[in-house]
Amino acid sequence: MQTTYTQSKNKAALADLGTRLMAFSLDVLLLLTLVAVTDFYTFSSNEQALLLKPERLLHLLLAWLYFAGTETCACQGTLGKHLMNLRVTDAAGDRLTIKAATIRFFARPVSALMLLFRFLTDSAYDSRRTFHDRLADSQVVER
Repeated sequence: MQTTYTQSKNKAALADLGTRLMAFSLDVLLLLTLVAVTDFYTFSSNEQALLLKPERLLHLLLAWLYFAGTETCACQGTLGKHLMNLRVTDAAGDRLTIKAATIRFFARPVSALMLLFRFLTDSAYDSRRTFHDRLADSQVVER
């Protein structure tokens, strides 16, 4: 009888919340720069409307393309995550699908509200796997 052993993929350590927030703030800084450039070069139909401008749809599309596109490509993360040595994987450690990356993008505000609520109520919470990660069955790991 012959026994064979297969080695599973290395389990990478989940990234902590502080590192993830720093990577997200770098990404927001980059996106705000891109939004400022697009605002400068596009014409607004109503300068009085702050949030209801038609360009906001363009900004949302730009942010979705940035986050979902970079999390599904070979680098598996945004520029901020790359600078902080993080990557986004699915539960098996493989690249995300565009569907999972889209779910992560649109569930991120709900996750931020949940984290804020848990912080204000001083609830115990494992912050290494947030709501949008659980919903998209993804994880942010260290490289």
